[in-house]
Amino acid sequence: MAASWIRNLRDASDILRRARSPAQLAKALVPNKWLGRKVLNGEVAAATSASPTEIAEALRKLRNDLKSEALDEDGQVDYAKLRSSPTFAEMKATSGLLQAIDLDEMSDDPERIAFWTNLYNVLAIHGVLALGIRESVMEVPSFFGVVAYRVGDLVLTLDEIENGVLRRNAPHPATGVRLFDDDDPRLALCPSRVDPRIHAALVCASTSCPPVAFYQASKLDAQLELAALNYVASGVEVDDVNRTVRIPITFRYYQSDFGREAGVRLFLVDYARDAQREALEAAFQAGYTLDYHRYDWSLNSMA
Repeated sequence: MAASWIRNLRDASDILRRARSPAQLAKALVPNKWLGRKVLNGEVAAATSASPTEIAEALRKLRNDLKSEALDEDGQVDYAKLRSSPTFAEMKATSGLLQAIDLDEMSDDPERIAFWTNLYNVLAIHGVLALGIRESVMEVPSFFGVVAYRVGDLVLTLDEIENGVLRRNAPHPATGVRLFDDDDPRLALCPSRVDPRIHAALVCASTSCPPVAFYQASKLDAQLELAALNYVASGVEVDDVNRTVRIPITFRYYQSDFGREAGVRLFLVDYARDAQREALEAAFQAGYTLDYHRYDWSLNSMA
C-alpha cells in the first residue's frame, strides 16, 4: 500500500513540474465535461460528403507523408520540421473531411478499431502542433480532455476516443469516471468488445508510448499482433535480484482491459517470445511480483 501511494505521488509530481502555468494545472482538476474543448478541425472547411473509405485513403496518404517527412524508423516525430511543413497543412485539410463522414457506414469491429486508433494518433500529433507543445503534452495537463476533432455531427476528445469509444466507456484510469452518459449517441461508435492490444497501438505523443504506426481494417489483427509483440519485447524485463517483472505502467492504468492482474500475466507470456517467454514463465512460477516503469511524459520527438 505504501509503495502504491508513493508511486501515485511520484506520477502526480511528474505532471505538476511540467505544467506551463498554475492556470493550466488547475484545468487538470476540472471534470472533462466542464472543460472548454479545442476542436482542431472546427474552422476547417468540410467536404460535402466523405465515406469511411475516402477518409481511410486520406489518412493513409497522410500516414505515408508523415513517414517520409517526419517519422524515423523508431516511430519518433520531427515536430519542429512538421510545424512549417506542407504535411501539417495536409493534416489540417484531412481533418476537415471528418465533419462530413457518415459514421453509420462503419459496421464492424476492424473498421471501427482501425479508424479510431488512426484518428487518435493523428489527433495527438495535431494537438502538439496546434497547442505549441515543445517538451511534453503535460505542459497542458488537460491535453487529453480538451484536444478534439469534430467527426460527423459529434465532437470527441482524445480521452473520449480512447476511454469512451475504444474502451467501451470504461472508467477513466485517472478519475474512475465514465466519460459518456447512458444516452450519449457516441456509445454507438464503440466496437463490440475491448481489444487490449490497442494499448500497444495508441500513441499519446510521449516517450513511453509505442512508436507511431497506422492501421488498416483488412490487416488489423496481424498489425495489432505485431504491435503487442513489439510492446512486450521492448518494455518488459525480468529482475531476478528484486524478484519482480517490470512492465509498462500502461498495464496498471488499464489492468481491467486485460482481465486484472492475472490477465496481464497471461498477456505478457502470450506475447513474449523465446528466451523472454521462458524467463517470464519461470518468474511467474517462482512468485515474482509485477513492478512498473515510470512513465516518461517527454515528447516523442526526434533527438
